[in-house]
Amino acid sequence: MHYNDIPFDFDSLNIRKSVYDMQVMTLDNPYPGELPKELEKFHYYFAMDGHVLMVIPRNYLQKALETGDLDDYEIQIPVKYVLEKGYEFVEGHLNYIVGNFDYDDELQKVDVPTEYYEH
Repeated sequence: MHYNDIPFDFDSLNIRKSVYDMQVMTLDNPYPGELPKELEKFHYYFAMDGHVLMVIPRNYLQKALETGDLDDYEIQIPVKYVLEKGYEFVEGHLNYIVGNFDYDDELQKVDVPTEYYEH
């Protein structure tokens, strides 16, 4: 089932559309460091990745804006990495952030060094 076919509001569930079908997350594992309040709604804890923020990589922002499906371009990136590399809110779409890093199409991921993962 696609999330657009679901008859409920994601805001009332306190969950982002981009993580709806990821069943390995928990909402009740607070970030152990200093997380800016503005980023709390982007924070999740994944069993495999630890503490992450749902972010659109900068090289996919234009494509996301063109399609209008920004949720489809959000990926989980370690909090520590996003805070160090930088982020900004997407103009006109304040429910999304873009990270100051690129998605590597060849690697099929953002190449984040292991020291940024926090469990």
